[in-house]
Parts: sequence; C-alpha cells; structure tokens
Amino acid sequence: MTAVEYFERESGLHSEKEAKRRELLDIFGDDPYEIQSYEDLDDDRKKEIDAFNLSGMLTEALAEDENVDYREVSFILGRLSALQKPDLIPIVLENLERLYPVAEAVAAFFKEFDVLAHETRHDIADKILAPILNTQAAHPSEYYSIWMLSIFGHDGNWDHAENLIRIFRETSSDTVRRFAALALASSGTRASAVTMKEYLSAGSSLCRTAMLLAMAKLGRDEREHLRRGLRLSDSLEKLCIGAKI
Repeated sequence: MTAVEYFERESGLHSEKEAKRRELLDIFGDDPYEIQSYEDLDDDRKKEIDAFNLSGMLTEALAEDENVDYREVSFILGRLSALQKPDLIPIVLENLERLYPVAEAVAAFFKEFDVLAHETRHDIADKILAPILNTQAAHPSEYYSIWMLSIFGHDGNWDHAENLIRIFRETSSDTVRRFAALALASSGTRASAVTMKEYLSAGSSLCRTAMLLAMAKLGRDEREHLRRGLRLSDSLEKLCIGAKI
C-alpha cells in the first residue's frame, strides 16, 4: 500500500483505540494505583468494564493476520493489570512468543494476581519459563527472560526453584543469571543456595550480590561460615550475606 493509505489506516485505527482507552481511564480515574481488582468492583462498574470486552480487545491486538498492536497490548496488560482479569490468562499464555517485546507488561499482569489456585499458578509458571528452558529452539531475548524471572522474585508463591536453578546454571548471560539468583532469593530453597556457592567467584559484582541474597536460604551457622570463608571486603556484599545473621 502507499504511504498515504498506510497512514490513513493506522491513524484511524489508533484514534479509535485511543478513544476506548480514555473511556476506560475515565471509569477508573487518572491514578493507575487506584485501580481496583475486578472482583472488588460493584456490579455497575463491572458492567461498564465488561462492555469493553477486554478479552476481545487483547485477542484483536494479537490477531495473527495483523501486526501486533503492542501499544494496545501494553495498555491492557500493564495499565489495567490491577484488574486481575483471569479470563485474559489463556490469551497471554497462548501468545507468549508474540509478547516478547512487551515482557514488562506481561510481568506486571501476572504480578497482580495475589490469589490463584495452586494448579493454575503452577501451570502459568511452567509456561512462562518454558521458552527460557527450551534447549531445542532459539532462546528468547534477555529482556523477556529477566522480566519473567522478576515474577518469581516478586512473590515466592510462584515457587519452581528447580527450574530457576537450572536457568541459573545453564545461561551464558550474566544478566539472566543475576535475575535467576534474585528469583531464587524469594522462590529458592537451601539446596539451590548450596548450588550457587561454586559460581560466586565467576560472576559480576551485581550477580554476586544477587547470589549472596539468595544464600539467605542457608542456615545461620552456614551463612556465618560462608561470610568468614569469603573474607568479604565489599560493604554491600557484607550486608547481603549478613542481612539475616
């Protein structure tokens, strides 16, 4: 198509979506931190939200025969994440590869779910970590990896220590290893903390401090022994390993 045709189509499309976004924000007000969970809304406000059909909006933004509308996706998953709409979860999980560029919004979306059935949470965790763990295909970008790992660092209920330590050990990226260590600081176990000991001398300073934070899972005596054995001189590292001593 010509440049003029493209401009007319895209500008019209986005102006319509922008109008919908503004209507939604009018319902909630200007402060994104005041957005309530969908279940906490009264019936009238639920009807207002349902009228927008967020599932349909997200599905349309991810339509396979069109370029992904990342602005729309980011608005629904990021700005409206506090709504905790569980009906959006299957759509997100089925389109993870297409959502790599907006991994931050995906992470924000899942972090808002305070209450999820154990089986549901486990299934979500399996699926968002699968691309990082898949050795048969090209790994996703560091950007996707660190934002997905941040979910596990945000809330220890996501668990999956075994997969997190595998990512920690197998990645060639110091950045991904650091975020895996931060995830293990929240979702890890004593066993994962023991495994990290052998990597302390090889990581960057930021990765090393993350590993030391994860080693809070060790027992009190173990941490004291480790602190003395490492002969730490860096004040931040001392704080990390001694935070719970």
